Amino acid sequence: MDRLEQRYYILRQGQVLIRKGNTDIRPLTEDGKALCSGAETILPLSKGQKNRDFAVQLHPDTEPGPGFEWIPLRSLVGRLDAASFDRWGRAAQILNWQKTHRYCGACGAATVEHPSELARVCPSCSLTWYPRIAPCIIVLIARGKEILLARSPHFRPGMYSTLAGFIEPGESVESTMQREISEEVAIRIKNFRYFGSQPWPFPGQLMLGFFADYDSGEIQIDGVEISDAGWYRAENLPLIPEEGTIAGRMIRCHLAGDEVSNR
Repeated sequence: MDRLEQRYYILRQGQVLIRKGNTDIRPLTEDGKALCSGAETILPLSKGQKNRDFAVQLHPDTEPGPGFEWIPLRSLVGRLDAASFDRWGRAAQILNWQKTHRYCGACGAATVEHPSELARVCPSCSLTWYPRIAPCIIVLIARGKEILLARSPHFRPGMYSTLAGFIEPGESVESTMQREISEEVAIRIKNFRYFGSQPWPFPGQLMLGFFADYDSGEIQIDGVEISDAGWYRAENLPLIPEEGTIAGRMIRCHLAGDEVSNR
């Protein structure tokens, strides 16, 4: 590929645009440029890249033509390598940030693009607004040869995963882990080990993955965020997340005896 060729990450309401029937999912190049004339938003993915990569938001009713198809952004999980998925995720996140920060949250004035940074500036009160990222912890808890897996009411049927939660203001990562686990399943944990991280663009989280050991207590689900939870061995696992997710990698790495992130 020509190193100066422009690439367009085109999205519409949580969907990404690809060539129809193309199993090699890539951003569009010259064939995507023509679609930008009617775009709702066009943003460079990063400053200082000579505008090579663009995030493009098309209007909800846009139909690009018979040679293309829309697929859900979530369907890219596990289908792309980590770097490629992160680029699509970045495009989705900065488009969502642009949409939700057109006006200053302090004074209500319309914001403008920062001249040199990926940011928006309020010309009235001078506040600068950067893309918002919400840090989350995701924890795989072990008790001997068993791991704790739980089910959210929002999961697809039969799916179980690790426990997770948002870091709240004033909290450390460690205190968030103890609080979330206590709130959701009423147990205590110990021996935290960092695994790795994953940007999660639904719409803008950063997942920080940890292993931990069971300390004390009996499982009591909260009945709100968690509808079921239990201890599972490798031979009786329920349906678990795809390997392309950090939860899926953590479960597989732990069961293989390898707690080192391969990301």
